[in-house]
This record gives sequence, structure tokens and C-alpha cells, in this order.
Amino acid sequence: MSPARLRRRCESRVRALVAAVGLPAPWHVNEFLDRLEHHRGRDIDLCEVSWKAGDSSGAWHANADHDVIAYPGNTSTVHQDHIILHEIGHLISAHRGRCVLSEQEAQRLAPDLAPAAFVHLLDRVSTTTEEQEAELIATLLHQRALHHRTQVVVDDTSSPTARRLSRLEYVFGS
Repeated sequence: MSPARLRRRCESRVRALVAAVGLPAPWHVNEFLDRLEHHRGRDIDLCEVSWKAGDSSGAWHANADHDVIAYPGNTSTVHQDHIILHEIGHLISAHRGRCVLSEQEAQRLAPDLAPAAFVHLLDRVSTTTEEQEAELIATLLHQRALHHRTQVVVDDTSSPTARRLSRLEYVFGS
């Protein structure tokens, strides 16, 4: 698929999603997920995992009655949001990948969960196009959330410095 066609498809999916659920102001990923759950009539559980260099940074697994998104707890909030939105990109695109995580790896990553239940959660192998699509959807959603947040928090009469400070507050927290 051409990059232009992929971008158009992603922009269309993001427009449809934002039209259906809106963006919370101020931005908070949990409120966005609550809206998405309500819209879909299906729960989305977040599962914080320990992350280290070389590990996959996130994953989405569709169970029969709910979805689970794993994300690293030991990274910045803006990075966590992006990872969660990347997995939402897989979810709204109905991607399916092949699981390659062993029970031992699952136990190391999430010691409080039963390994057998967790094996198919992380390290999904997806096509390059699926990964590009999920990443672009995450980026487009994150851009809209930041733009929307900046519009709500900082009005048009605010100085460029105030707008920059608002963005820094989002990235690094208040």
C-alpha cells in the first residue's frame, strides 16, 4: 500500500473515531478509553507491565468479552499514552497478529497474572503495514489530543510562551 493511501485510511479512521467518541478536555487517556468502551459496548482493561530495553513496549489482546492493552508503567506519561493509542490503532483496524510470547516471558513481565492467560497478550508479530497503520493512528490521535488540549487550556489571545508552557506541562506533567 502506498504511504499516501495508508495515511488517508488512517486519517479516515481517526476522524470517524473522534466523531464517535470525542476527545476529553483536558486530555486523559483513561477518559478517552472510557468513551471508547461506551461507544463499543465492550470493556478495555489496561495492564501495566514492567518494561526493559528490547521488550515490546505494548500489546493488545481481544478476549471474547473484553480487550486488554498492556503498556509499560516505567516510562513517561506521554510515552504511555502513545503506546496505548498505538494499541488502539490495532484495535480499531481489527489487526490480528501471531503470538510469540512464552509462558516464562509472560511470568517475568506480569508476575501477578496467570502465565497461560497472558501468553497471547504480548509480542504480537504483525505485518509492517499493520505496525505503520497503528503507529500513524496513534500519532494522529495524539496530535489531535494535544491540539484539542491546547485550544481548551490556552485561548487565542495567549502568548506563544503560554502555548509552549501548556505543551510542556502535558508532556512532563504539572
